[in-house]
Amino acid sequence: MKDESLCYLTLFEMSDLIRRRKVSPVEVLDAHLQRCERYNSSLNAFITIAHEAAMKDARIAQNDIIAGRYRGLLHGIPIGIKDIFDTRDMHTTYGSSFYRRYQPPEDAAAVALLRQHGAVVLGKCNTHEFAAGSTTNNPWYGAAHNPWDLARSPGGSSGGSGAAVAAFLCPGATGTDTGGSIRNPAACNGVVGLKPTYGRVSLQGVYPLAYSLDHAGPLCRNARDCALLLQGMAGYVKSDPFSVQRPVPEFGRDLDGGVKSLRLGFCPDLHFTEVDEAVAAALEKAGLTLQEQGAALRTVLFPLKDIFQKTCRHLFHAEVVALHRERFAKSPEGYGEDVRTLLKEFSGVSVDAYVKACQDRQVLRRAMTDLFEDIDALLLPSAPCVAPFLDGTSHLNGKPVQFGAAGIPLRQPFNVVGLPAVSVPIGFSQGLPLGMQIVGPAWEEGRILRICHTYENATPELRRRRPPNC
Repeated sequence: MKDESLCYLTLFEMSDLIRRRKVSPVEVLDAHLQRCERYNSSLNAFITIAHEAAMKDARIAQNDIIAGRYRGLLHGIPIGIKDIFDTRDMHTTYGSSFYRRYQPPEDAAAVALLRQHGAVVLGKCNTHEFAAGSTTNNPWYGAAHNPWDLARSPGGSSGGSGAAVAAFLCPGATGTDTGGSIRNPAACNGVVGLKPTYGRVSLQGVYPLAYSLDHAGPLCRNARDCALLLQGMAGYVKSDPFSVQRPVPEFGRDLDGGVKSLRLGFCPDLHFTEVDEAVAAALEKAGLTLQEQGAALRTVLFPLKDIFQKTCRHLFHAEVVALHRERFAKSPEGYGEDVRTLLKEFSGVSVDAYVKACQDRQVLRRAMTDLFEDIDALLLPSAPCVAPFLDGTSHLNGKPVQFGAAGIPLRQPFNVVGLPAVSVPIGFSQGLPLGMQIVGPAWEEGRILRICHTYENATPELRRRRPPNC
């Protein structure tokens, strides 16, 4: 098998070849390093590529497999790590000027778990500064570019991860999601991105944006690969106060179970924003495709829609400002212009408003639990329009919009209530990918991945298209 062709394999296919010793972890890594050398200069998907450290780990993986010490389906697989996850053997910048030369003493808990499963850390993926934005136009490390159109952003804040996966620089990468920062780049880059249930993946060693809204999860090229990467990241970490002690199931076990008898709901009440006609049409078509596979479609109401956005806004603004207040007061020049503006705008949230938002969040959680008594999953757009230009602007039904402000209302409600959500590609507009969000009840990552996988199998033509710039 030629080196280049290794990069086009799915994570699962790559894993199977490594397990059967048809290829070695060193061969797989070398192919991806060569591809990174060829394309990262134009994409800027990685801030750091760990040539030496990654090759050392690939050789260890290779020797362990030869010796019969195979650790499972991630053994020897090169993974991109968003650069707000701590990594002990390479710089971790958090996308910030303050941490240019920072090298953490230990791995983030999720990275440590991935290494325990034998994964090889390929490098650190570009991120919006402190993950505080919906593009990855980083003022300190350069903008990441969308492989479908280099003049476009790959979304954010996990844009480097999304671009790297879409461009076949790695088969999977980690991301974080506070207002949609996994699902947004998944939609923009035409990949699959999963925000798990809050507490499923430890946040220890991940630089926070908003403590009660942050989630960590995988970006891959399909649902099966996402299930495998989530398997390697998930698990209870006692020293992490946000980690939940709950058994970790085999997320891919029921992928082929289909959607017969599942009740899938459209909920216009939860859109909270205008949606481009192309997105609306693709979403409707995706729903009909799932209906053809046996699912029952229905439209549902959410009576508490009016308090959702205020709750999102007050929680997000207050927690972001609290985290950065002291540093921002001392060194505002160390922040990029857009994050400086954001911190100034967010500073007006009162303690009373935050307390009220915490109370309303509990009401919203109960209401969402009630909603899922009538349906098994929600279908929503992942983003209201196609990927933005590098300055963050896009067009929605012919009108210019700020991509972040337009899209966060579609995604952040599910951060507030902590429910799992996955974005899957459902079509193209202007040659750029469109995405659908599938949202499920708490701890039902396996269910939403099964729906995602069923849709993928029913639409193979969407999976054949490759970005033109890689």
